[in-house]
Amino acid sequence: MRRVLPCFFLLTGLLLGATAASGETLAQFSTMGVRTPDDPDVSGVRFSLLYGQARSVSGLDVGLVSISETEKLKGVAVVLGVNRVTQEMDGGAAFSLFNINNGNSRGLNAAFVNMVNNVENGLDVGFVNIAEGTTMVDIGGLNISEASTAQLGFINVTKEIKGFQLGFLNIAENGFLPVFPFFNFPKGDASK
Repeated sequence: MRRVLPCFFLLTGLLLGATAASGETLAQFSTMGVRTPDDPDVSGVRFSLLYGQARSVSGLDVGLVSISETEKLKGVAVVLGVNRVTQEMDGGAAFSLFNINNGNSRGLNAAFVNMVNNVENGLDVGFVNIAEGTTMVDIGGLNISEASTAQLGFINVTKEIKGFQLGFLNIAENGFLPVFPFFNFPKGDASK
């Protein structure tokens, strides 16, 4: 342990020095009221403890017991806590206890609870997946969406299913039956 802590501080110092030399923020530490270096855009690694906020993160966003808030994420977020993206996640993956995405998402949302808006090209994996908009594929215990291409879970609920639902209970307003056990699919042409 005596060697790990000095190595951590040395590595952090080198990364922060590289940040100053290159003009880009390659590494950032963030906590409540502190962001070092104080740049809203990170192209590299952001580490947050308790709370971190940025305009954009391209690369790796790591949060330890944290609420990690970002407008735009391109890369991978690993947050032991809440990962919140307010505008878009463009490719990549978000792994956390709670994923909240208010905008568009392309990639993987994996959490105990995913609360998303639109998942254009991606996958939601969680115990609970709730989407205010359209999703591609939802895998979980409870999947709820406005529209979805495929839902696989214990209970699946959507207004419009475009492909299929597999689960113990499947509810789709446009399903061949509005409520059906084990599977459901759209009646007629789902593109109308």
